Amino acid sequence: MLNTKAENENKIINQVRRFLEELPPLTWVVVALILFFGIVSPSFFALNNLANVVRRGSTLWIIATMATLVLISGGLDLSLGSMLTFSGVVLGLLLQAGLNAGLAVLGAILSGTFVGFINGFLVSVFGIPAFIVTLGTMNVFAGLAIALTETGAVFIGDPTIVFLGAGAIAGIPIPILVAILVFAVSYIILHHTSFGRYLVAIGENKMGAHLSGVNTRRYTWLIFVYSSTFTALAGVILAARIQSADPTVGVGWAFDAVAASIMGGTLRGKGKGNITTTIIGVILIQVLRNGLNIIGVPIEWRSAIIGTFLLAGIIFDISVRRREA
Repeated sequence: MLNTKAENENKIINQVRRFLEELPPLTWVVVALILFFGIVSPSFFALNNLANVVRRGSTLWIIATMATLVLISGGLDLSLGSMLTFSGVVLGLLLQAGLNAGLAVLGAILSGTFVGFINGFLVSVFGIPAFIVTLGTMNVFAGLAIALTETGAVFIGDPTIVFLGAGAIAGIPIPILVAILVFAVSYIILHHTSFGRYLVAIGENKMGAHLSGVNTRRYTWLIFVYSSTFTALAGVILAARIQSADPTVGVGWAFDAVAASIMGGTLRGKGKGNITTTIIGVILIQVLRNGLNIIGVPIEWRSAIIGTFLLAGIIFDISVRRREA
């Protein structure tokens, strides 16, 4: 009886140890930041502030999840921020043109599918590096967003759309519910479908996957379509939350998404990554942004501080993993 109890305790201890070892190195940096901001400004732990951090982080969570999937497949999508902006602009313009909320949302999401189709086609069929393709489409659709709105934001006042950004179901804000749903679908696809297994195989060894019978072109194309479609959904939610289609709102989001993914342990070109640990990177970025605001750091310094911190975090994470390897 005593031996059985001791064995169970050892098993639990080993499971906890294994769980802690699998966490990204920056997990403890996140914990330290939370404690630091909480000590410097007790209002950081106010329920309203924490709810605001989670609500704002839901958009980045969706985009970072998409960035992680693309990175796992060996690709890179720099157009995610522009897609976030462009889909919001499409939503605002369709509503302005008189379309009902449902059709406007559908049109905005399909605009993301269209961009993903272009990215995937150029990368998979023409063999152009994803970095070059998505850098190009990033500028194209960022420019289109500015041109279509004539550099001004489009007000969104449709009650249904506003509810998507500010409403709640069973007490849980809709943006958070959408992020959880997108994460759940992506988790199932990555870990429980052939599509997910093929993405990992392509990321690990594209030629080997091709020789083993995987249609690498098809699945490379599909992951760009998938990521842009759900990024467009995130753009709809963001536009609904701020009640505006801002043509510059997506600036910097692609960097944040890729940074969150890398700090969460995803390694491009090695088929290694986990959308679950990407959440650590998302939390780090949101805590840092909110904390700097709470303690009163001037807004003109925040981007520089955050950018420096994220670059240092990425370097630190990669260095630790190289030593462990």
